Amino acid sequence: MKKNPPFPLSPRRGLPHVGWCMTCLQSPTPDRLDSCLAAWAEAPLSYRHAGGVAHRPAQGFLVDHHEIRLGSGSEAYQRAAGALDAWRMFPHWGCVARTRYTGQTPGDVVAMVVRLAGLWWINPCRILQRLDSPASHGFVYGTLPEHAECGEEAFVVEHRGDNSVWYVIHAFSKPRHPLAWIGFPVARWWQLRFVRDSQQRMVEATA
Repeated sequence: MKKNPPFPLSPRRGLPHVGWCMTCLQSPTPDRLDSCLAAWAEAPLSYRHAGGVAHRPAQGFLVDHHEIRLGSGSEAYQRAAGALDAWRMFPHWGCVARTRYTGQTPGDVVAMVVRLAGLWWINPCRILQRLDSPASHGFVYGTLPEHAECGEEAFVVEHRGDNSVWYVIHAFSKPRHPLAWIGFPVARWWQLRFVRDSQQRMVEATA
């Protein structure tokens, strides 16, 4: 399986029901990922969307907020923003299937592909909104029904008033797939591992 960033994909039509896409015993091929992304193009979110990751989630969701300082100055901020656009915040042990090679545009469907508990998991999300300002660069995505979890996650690079540059992950989530409920401690460990390794990737990209 190729490491992040992977191949850009081009959607097709005339696809089977998306239920077959989520897990598989072998590493999914580019054609299978291509088909899954196309099948999910019009899929609804797997939760009630109430206007972005900053809103107070419904009862039952876990809220996470993690941030790490990447450096200081405009050059560090530009490097970090470029790394975010190139999906370099995703750990080496996962890849991001997508149709757009760089950047994140609202409406795009992407899927993180990872191997866990002997299965390959294809977890799709839709880009919901940009979080850009003169001092921030990032986006929010929300889970689709075939995702093992349910909720939203924001990835943002911030250039703060003291000239420091920070990488921020803010999310709310809860298990959706039965295996994620049964193996909740493992799923939670995986989430925290993702945060740790994502932060390390951004530190390396900004250094």
